[in-house]
Amino acid sequence: MLHYFKFRQELFGPAPAKDVYVKRPPGKGWPEECPPIRAANAFGYDILANFDVSFVRHKAGWRVEADVVVESDFDYSADDDAPGRPLAQQYAWFWEKGQKLPHPISDNVYSEISNQVKISSFLYLKTDPNELLLMTEVPNLRRGFRAMSAVIDTDWYPASYPWHAVIELDRDLKRIEINKGDPICRVIPVRRDTYFAQAMTPEEFDAFFARGQKWLATHGKFEHESAEKGVADITRTYVRQQVKSKFVVME
Repeated sequence: MLHYFKFRQELFGPAPAKDVYVKRPPGKGWPEECPPIRAANAFGYDILANFDVSFVRHKAGWRVEADVVVESDFDYSADDDAPGRPLAQQYAWFWEKGQKLPHPISDNVYSEISNQVKISSFLYLKTDPNELLLMTEVPNLRRGFRAMSAVIDTDWYPASYPWHAVIELDRDLKRIEINKGDPICRVIPVRRDTYFAQAMTPEEFDAFFARGQKWLATHGKFEHESAEKGVADITRTYVRQQVKSKFVVME
């Protein structure tokens, strides 16, 4: 299970992903009509942009418009005897040239990653034992930026700050806008495990192929113009038999 706590309670929590993200004009054959693509689109949770933000490229590099700093709606003190005060969290910030913390960046490396920006989710995140969090792009959604993929050990690393996504801005663009409510990235809980791949034996493949032919003969429809080519229509059957994962946010 994904557990979360908001930096401020009025900010967005994780949102269940959606089947469709792009409003298409009339026509047949759009990618979102494909059941496996729709299932991928809807697999996981979206981290949403809490504010409108723009990134503008100048000769000297990228900058954020407008910069936002948020205060927590809870107080914190490192000393039990001292009064607490709200924490502060910046919304978006770039790597710094010559930085030493949280890790050093060489000047030649900085020139390659100067178009990367970190955007805060304003969410503290944890998972149950042996569950990790895959943070990645929203599937099949092409924009002026892309989220860098990362697998985070949220089951044992108790980050004392809200998690952020690292996005990479398109260097060919001069201005990139992200609107409040837009999905920044996708997070997917996954199991820490050992996964295997192994080639089928000829006998295993024979059984697999025969099962596939039997399924097509049982469920496929050969009533359209491609029937003479042996192409079966399985779209409606595939949708009816497909068992999709569900992602729920419990209030």
